[in-house]
Amino acid sequence: MEILQAIQTIQSPLLDRVLGLITNLHHEAVYILVLPLIYWLYDKRFGRYMFSVFVIGFWSNDFLKEVFRTPRPDPAQVRVILAETGGGYAFPSGHAQTPLVFWGAIADHVRRRWFTWAAGILVFLIGFSRLYIGVHWPLDVIGGWAIGLVVLWLMVRSRRFWTGEGQSLGLQALLAFLLPGAALGLLALLGPVDEIAWMVMGTWSGLLLGSALEEQWVRFDPRAGTPLQHLLKIIVGIVLVLAAKEGLKLVLPDSGVGDMVRYGLVAFTATLVAPWLFARFIARPPAVQLEQKTHHL
Repeated sequence: MEILQAIQTIQSPLLDRVLGLITNLHHEAVYILVLPLIYWLYDKRFGRYMFSVFVIGFWSNDFLKEVFRTPRPDPAQVRVILAETGGGYAFPSGHAQTPLVFWGAIADHVRRRWFTWAAGILVFLIGFSRLYIGVHWPLDVIGGWAIGLVVLWLMVRSRRFWTGEGQSLGLQALLAFLLPGAALGLLALLGPVDEIAWMVMGTWSGLLLGSALEEQWVRFDPRAGTPLQHLLKIIVGIVLVLAAKEGLKLVLPDSGVGDMVRYGLVAFTATLVAPWLFARFIARPPAVQLEQKTHHL
């Protein structure tokens, strides 16, 4: 309590705004933006791996929160701002754990000192912001970082598995249903599964299946095309994803299973339908272009 109160003695309106912004860098919108861009513009296998990194980081945090069920700081004893960012149990801090796993995995891939430092500073500031705004105890944040390091190490060591490299289409299709199902089952053993978990696991299932089918049937090259074509890919991809997300809401039930199916189909659209359109109409892979030229000779 003394450490938390000492941190809050440095409060100011400016810091409230700055650290409030920093704490929201763990918002789902950040991951929704970054992950498709990796898949559509940079590297499909790395995009698949990074989404699994995010999911395992999220799931392990959700699972451990239900195991420990630690209450958050009492607003009567500490100053709490942005309380809406701190629902549920406290330990371990998801804002400490998941960003460390996510940005740590990217830093491991990039292997640039400046990026590693930048990622480390970002992870620290997001964790510190949770103490400043009064929604976590210091142990929650430190524990989140420690657990995040373990999860990150495990994901890096098993990276080849999560990319799907060397796996048959049948195995990948099986894992697309087995892994999210097992994750939800373990959460259900501890209590009711929250809405976000249904959505995340549905998205994971759709991504694993869609990316496996894309690798088999489409094989688009994320880096093929001009800057204008890349911009078109982003626009078309976002429009497709939003259309699927909102359109399916009209026909699927408002329930955990309904959300899982809806987000699964949205991810399926992002990883199979959108790449098919990219390869067919926007930036055709070199192999397709060569085949067409040969056909005309």
